[in-house]
Amino acid sequence: MSNNLHYLNGNWVFADNLKVSAFDLAVSRGFGVFDFLRTYNYQPFYLKEHIDRFFNSAKLLGLKVPKTKKEVEDIVYEGINKNSSSELNIKIILTGGETEDGLTPIGKHSLLVIFTPAISYPEVFYQKGIRVITVKGSRFLPHVKYLNYTQAVIAMNEAKKFNAQEALYVNEEGKITEGTRSNFFAIINNKLITPDKYILNGITREVVLKIAKNLGIEIEKKDIFVSQITQFEEAFLTSSTKEIMPIVAIDDKTVRKGSVGEITKKLMREFKVFVNS
Repeated sequence: MSNNLHYLNGNWVFADNLKVSAFDLAVSRGFGVFDFLRTYNYQPFYLKEHIDRFFNSAKLLGLKVPKTKKEVEDIVYEGINKNSSSELNIKIILTGGETEDGLTPIGKHSLLVIFTPAISYPEVFYQKGIRVITVKGSRFLPHVKYLNYTQAVIAMNEAKKFNAQEALYVNEEGKITEGTRSNFFAIINNKLITPDKYILNGITREVVLKIAKNLGIEIEKKDIFVSQITQFEEAFLTSSTKEIMPIVAIDDKTVRKGSVGEITKKLMREFKVFVNS
């Protein structure tokens, strides 16, 4: 565990003192919200957008953030300055609050901002692509970035059995919606297609869509069905940690003969330029 400092309810503490009550609904029920971002060149990537999403998630769950958006922004910058020895992953958390009856919060929420070193995935994932699996299900309240990731943990444990790096949710209508911690894109007939319903609106997803538009790539936001996998010319995931990660196999089906496609490569190159500019 790193020696970084983290924010907890007005104090800066090391990991050993980063604690919340066992009576907090975040602990007992997994109730609370978070957001996640990283730095590039020691600057937070799309911080305002992440904070907006964080506040919106809290609102949708009926939680009130005990700081203004500007105060949360200031905390993030202060934390970066205190932990500036490496690029950082930043996780902003609002707990559901302490409870007396096991279900109803009494208002003692905790606000945490956690700063950990950014860790890159193996370069081979980007050069050769990854395998993913599909799992039945969809996230409850998909527009909310809530703390309860039980479904994702189960899905990823299943993915590991098949040496896969991610699991894609497939709903009862057979639609691929998103990954456990990522958004999904496919390329069919040279068009970049991404689901636009029943998903968390990823910040990196939006950046990639802007880059694709600037490159003149045709984009369609529409449903993608699991039955279409054999039609995929390319596929990839996006997230704060994965950036753009190419997919070369889904379940027992190979995408693009098992190699990374040219459109995906182009987007990966342009994304690197964008985040380092």
